[in-house]
Amino acid sequence: MKNDKLQKVLDEKTDLSSLKLSRRELLETGVLSFAARVAVPGAVTSILTMGSKAVAAEGDPMIPFVTLSLSGGAALHGNFVVKDKGGSLLGAYTKLGLGKAGFATEKVMGADFASSSQLHKGIKSVASTATLGKARLVALCTDTANDTNGQAALRPFYDLSGPLERAGLVGKVLPGVHQGAGAENIRPVFSSPNSSLELASLDNMFGALNYSSVLADNGILNAKQKRTLASFVSKMTKSQVAKLNSKNDGLKLALQEAGVKSGDIIAAGGATGVDPRKDTIVQNVYKINTATAANNATAVTAGVVYNALNGNIAHGRITLGGYDYHSPGVRTAADAKDFAAGVQIGNMLELASQMNKQLFIMVTTDGACSSEVSDTSSSIWSSDYSSSLQFIIAFDPRGKVTSSGTQIGHYLTDQSVDTSTLVGSRPDYVAAAILANYLNLNYKMGMFKQLAPATLQADDVEKVVKLHVA
Repeated sequence: MKNDKLQKVLDEKTDLSSLKLSRRELLETGVLSFAARVAVPGAVTSILTMGSKAVAAEGDPMIPFVTLSLSGGAALHGNFVVKDKGGSLLGAYTKLGLGKAGFATEKVMGADFASSSQLHKGIKSVASTATLGKARLVALCTDTANDTNGQAALRPFYDLSGPLERAGLVGKVLPGVHQGAGAENIRPVFSSPNSSLELASLDNMFGALNYSSVLADNGILNAKQKRTLASFVSKMTKSQVAKLNSKNDGLKLALQEAGVKSGDIIAAGGATGVDPRKDTIVQNVYKINTATAANNATAVTAGVVYNALNGNIAHGRITLGGYDYHSPGVRTAADAKDFAAGVQIGNMLELASQMNKQLFIMVTTDGACSSEVSDTSSSIWSSDYSSSLQFIIAFDPRGKVTSSGTQIGHYLTDQSVDTSTLVGSRPDYVAAAILANYLNLNYKMGMFKQLAPATLQADDVEKVVKLHVA
């Protein structure tokens, strides 16, 4: 490249000049499309790498996947009624916040919840009976280790966005997006995602979707140009991409080298149907409107779910903080957090229902709490507890999802998780079990070994797959 400034930005042994792309090639490959992305700092990587690791990006669209991460260690077993190996009730739930056996229960999404559960009350407060009747929930019983005294929880491996992308869950214009605390205890499992766009405001998403729409099927780039652009990007090293991300003028210089003004590509138009505040269905479900601020937390959450359901993004993840809620005093604050998590789940399901879309939800948390030993269902959460639950929920507006059980793994009579089960103490096996259920619903079980190597064997997979298409 002739531009000395650009050369300095990318100055290393293998710089972009080694790619030997002429000015004409820069124009023809559509390099100008990502050059304009400099206007949205932090999202450059999302555009440069989107889809490059997908194994099966073509064919029938995959079910939208959203993760709800409850950071801190939510006491999900104080809501969902855990059972023993034979599927029977435990003799007591005095350490699990539900008191002695014999308490009232309710069926929600085919699973048993304690009637006192605030989580299921939150779900039912926003999701209709008809919607919940078309959803099925399965709990995974796993020992996560707690975070007491700075000990890292065992649950760092439940970010499935990498294998999901490789399976074919690739957004039309963006890879995965994440709203919430950046310091949560979650890491990619099996393979890393192409990238993830952090959302503090809807403006982050709009900017990225607008510029990345040049890669979508809108006629701006033809198939050959997209392939050439992908080839161009694939030759870049991670450090080169990092340099482009960190230098606000780096891509502008490439644009100048190509002789194109940034306004040209911006004027070409962007993705439509991405603002949840402008959709009447979303307005009704999430109680937002066109005047709601772009950085409003509810609006951002709605944007994640709405764009996941529309297929604009590959995978949505929403993190809620404050679930390390064991402390002296009343249980009111913890119950409020559980209710809030339920509202999040219910809103996702109700929006999917009203949009007539399928949806797969993973609810994950890094630990749990145990209660003061009590026969009542109102005892406080008194300490961290390693026995924990993770949820998977499948929704189909046609009502075609069935479950062959509501629990993977089980609890023992002492009210702790049996760590000898497939998912009892291996986070990678938990992730594999979740992935297997998702692939089963998408008729892609043939990809399991490729996506989750060295985990569950064929016989094991049969034991953990509980969600099916009727």
